[in-house]
Amino acid sequence: MTNIQEDNQKHINRFKNEPPSPSYIAGFIDGDGCIFIRKIECGYQSGFTITQCRTNVLQIIRYHFGGSISSSTNRNDKIVNIMNNNYIHKYNVRNQYNLIIRNNEYQLLIDYLRNRFIIKEKQYQCLYNFNKLVNRPNKNEIKEELHLICSNYNKYCELDERYFNRLNIEYIAGLFDAEGCFFINKNLKNIKINISQKSHPKILFKIVQFLGFGNVCDHSFIICNKIDCLKFITLVKEYLIVKYNQAEAFETFLLTTDIYIKENMYSICNKEKHEIEIFNELNQNDDGKEGYLEMLKIKEMKNQVCREIHNKEVYREKSEKMKGTRNHNYDKTFSEETKKKMSNSIRDSKGGISDENIKTVRKMIEEGYKNVEIQELLNLPRHTITRIKTGKIICRDEEKKENKSLTQEQVNLTKRKISTDDIILIIEKHIEKWKPGQILKYLMELNKQNVTIDIVKNIKRNLTSDKVIIYESELSRDKYEYYLSLRKHFKENIV
Repeated sequence: MTNIQEDNQKHINRFKNEPPSPSYIAGFIDGDGCIFIRKIECGYQSGFTITQCRTNVLQIIRYHFGGSISSSTNRNDKIVNIMNNNYIHKYNVRNQYNLIIRNNEYQLLIDYLRNRFIIKEKQYQCLYNFNKLVNRPNKNEIKEELHLICSNYNKYCELDERYFNRLNIEYIAGLFDAEGCFFINKNLKNIKINISQKSHPKILFKIVQFLGFGNVCDHSFIICNKIDCLKFITLVKEYLIVKYNQAEAFETFLLTTDIYIKENMYSICNKEKHEIEIFNELNQNDDGKEGYLEMLKIKEMKNQVCREIHNKEVYREKSEKMKGTRNHNYDKTFSEETKKKMSNSIRDSKGGISDENIKTVRKMIEEGYKNVEIQELLNLPRHTITRIKTGKIICRDEEKKENKSLTQEQVNLTKRKISTDDIILIIEKHIEKWKPGQILKYLMELNKQNVTIDIVKNIKRNLTSDKVIIYESELSRDKYEYYLSLRKHFKENIV
């Protein structure tokens, strides 16, 4: 990995979790980008292009918003730097790279940059409106009109001063990364910071007004004062990408009096400005845009949730309208067969469980599968499995049985996990003042596998609180009287 590649990766890592601010990207595109709607043989092609000799900013935007990085042959064949003594010559021609984000991918970026452009806002509006028509038939006249308007704006477009209120530090940082320069002359005496903007110099005057320092001369915003240069770097450095290293070197140059450090900082600025970058990851499909692909997944999940919420609201409103006298079936009498058909129809419309799955669940219950196991294997809600188990959900061709409500005694007996003989044995051991652990160990030796320490403790707790443990219907008369005598003995001697 070369020094440039390592440096690129450092900046990519800076913005791994969050993209650069929308104002920064808008400022960068206003300086070194293009918003286009082109006419091609089979229709139209639209999108964003950003051109740079350093790919760090291109890779960062591609990572979060998609697109592909390409290069023309005549600007991608430079491998040797032209040197001037120990420095790279200022006329050294560097390779040039283009990030292109076309209409199949630019939706996220369009949304992200809404109300952020200043110079290219009119072109953005054309693209924004064109994007609404991309997959709609019979809209060729409007598409053609937007294509012509956008093309004309790209040739010349008067700057609309209404958008100056969008100017902020992030936007200035983006414009500076695209069109700006840190300048130190060879004798290390003269320094300046400048931003060039020949087509729209009005924005430079607005930057002077916004910052409160600097001047405009020959279509350039210029800072020559050392203190103002340091102020400018302090404001923009955290947002910079392409010129971040230059900003650090320029700042160090201004703050030191050591001539060797100054020469080293000059060398860094010279190298950052003029060194050739060789980038080979061109025209890749999915590599390098993992953040974009992840964002698409999140967006689809959000859309799915929104659709479900909307559908539930629609269904709720329909249900409200169908209540009482507003229901066309209100006060009508239906046969049992018709009621069943209506019930099945409602179940099907709500995506109810199929008869085949109901039978599968029953079979698995008979084979001893637990509810949670059936849930995982069949991907069914656990409450659905429980309702099948209790007979509340049946096959469409079956008749639902009337379930009689159980008494508390019947409910308790269905939950019983051990026999009455085991319960009596545990009570006897409690009377003998055995500890729960001793009782459990003794029962395990007798191969009583269903007994747990909690059952042993609960029996003692119920004896203490005088709760029913064994019902009269469970035992013979003699055995039940023995059970009652044990309870009495426990209460007299233990409690």
